[in-house]
Amino acid sequence: MDTGAKFDWTEEVYDYRRRGTYIISVSDGERSHMHGGCWVSPVSHKPPRMGVAMPKEMEGSRIVVRGRRFGLSLLAEDQRDLMTRFFQGAQTPAALGEGEITYGVQTGVPLWSNAVTQFECWLEQYVDLGDFLWLIGKTVSATLSRPVADMLANDIGPIPKTRVPFRGYDDVRLLPDPVLDGAPMG
Repeated sequence: MDTGAKFDWTEEVYDYRRRGTYIISVSDGERSHMHGGCWVSPVSHKPPRMGVAMPKEMEGSRIVVRGRRFGLSLLAEDQRDLMTRFFQGAQTPAALGEGEITYGVQTGVPLWSNAVTQFECWLEQYVDLGDFLWLIGKTVSATLSRPVADMLANDIGPIPKTRVPFRGYDDVRLLPDPVLDGAPMG
């Protein structure tokens, strides 16, 4: 997410990296939130863990700390129109279209149904890095939905009428209890 990029003198170098386009989703049972993100990386194999940078200005940063869960949907090249509608304000299941959103079985977070892949993670820890939180989540579900090419953030270009930072995603479901290693989180 480049919400503060114009203030970062290193942005010109950052723009040369090739990266997939993810939708990061969180929920706490009262609010859900989804936004685009591209600072996503595996950080451990045993157990599998994902690391995600989340701008603190996003409502999702407060929700993930309360709800202790997040999801990642790696968008496919053919989801550009859907992604554009989302960034322009289509942030409900009805606005996105029937069947475009599913909910994680392990975490209950909203996920993009037709994404290349979806990950569900329980938040194990987070680090406050100033403008961002660095989330470290234990991966509890990883699904390959469609073996197609992913959408590269570098190839998106500007999206007109984008509203940042986003405030929520208007659909909250009953969430499963957070569990790590077979024991409830406390």
